[in-house]
This record gives sequence, structure tokens and C-alpha cells, in this order.
Amino acid sequence: MQIPDKNRTVKEAKAALRTQVLARLSALDEEYLRSSDRKILEQLLALPEFRCAGRLFLYRSVGWEIDTSACIELAQALGKTVALPRILGGGIMDFSAMDSLPEQCFGIPQPDSKAPALRPQAGDLVLVPGLCYDRNGYRLGRGGGYYDRLLADCPAYTVGVCRTRFLLESLPREAHDCAVKILITEEKTTRLPEGSPV
Repeated sequence: MQIPDKNRTVKEAKAALRTQVLARLSALDEEYLRSSDRKILEQLLALPEFRCAGRLFLYRSVGWEIDTSACIELAQALGKTVALPRILGGGIMDFSAMDSLPEQCFGIPQPDSKAPALRPQAGDLVLVPGLCYDRNGYRLGRGGGYYDRLLADCPAYTVGVCRTRFLLESLPREAHDCAVKILITEEKTTRLPEGSPV
């Protein structure tokens, strides 16, 4: 996969890369999806931060995203609080406990808008999806900026999940982009230093 021309603006470079990555993601075969999902889940569950966290801020996976259903079920069986994202509009999201999922945003079930919001704190774990990641823990998302705003001042353990085929050397970055603290692929778990400046 090639990083778009550096003469473009960062936003243009991200948009071009997003189109390229989405095309590759949609072509993934089921066997690879299932195999990489299983291996990534095994590494996530082995994290001390996962085992010790009383509250997990997860996401409900759709399509080609890393499957979170087994993680959610196990976390609930262990008595952990599972919180899911809730889109509030204007590029803002928060999280609420997964007691019920009556509403939908972009076709994804989310907690009731009237349910109390939960904010990630130190000791919690936040699982961060992405179209792709780079080796420094920066991600390319869908372009809404929801997770970047969340990560900007997040004291929780932030964990990115990425299939190895979508782990790039580097990504185009803007000043507001934030790196995760831990990055998991099906091949390994990497603990990252604080994100380097753009």
C-alpha cells in the first residue's frame, strides 16, 4: 500500500489513502478475517490491562472491522462494565454502559441517548478501531474525528487493533491526531512510547 503524494495536503492524503484502504478491506476473504480476529482477540485478552480493568470501552464491530462480539460477551461474563460509543453529533461522541442498544447511528447499535455518560478514567481500557495503523500507533479512521477528540486527553489504556496487512510504516498526520498506547495485530502486541509530534 502506498502513502499518497506528499505534495497533497494532509487531509487530501488521508482521503486518498482512506479510499485505497477501504477497497482493500472490502476484498478480504472470510478465512483471513476469522483467523486474524481470533489471534487479535487472544492477545487482547492476555493483556494485564484487560484483565485488571473494571470498565472496558469497546465498540460494536460491523463488516470487516476486528470482531468484538466475543470480547464483549467475555467481559460481561467476567462482571466488567462494558461501555459502547454513542454519537452525539457535531463530531462528538461519548460512551454509555451497554445495558440496552435501542438506537442506531450509521447503522450501528448504540446506547440510548438518555442513558448516563461514562468517561474513560485511569485504569480503564479503551479499544480503538481504525481502517489502518502505523508502527507509531497512529490510526486512519473514517474521517469524523470522533476518536481523536476522545484520545486527546484520555488517561485510560488505549489499545489499537489492526490486521497486519493494514499496518503501515507511517501515516499522514495532523496536529490533532493521537497515538494509542498499545497496538495489537494478529502477529504481536506492541507497547508504544508517547506519540511523537507531527
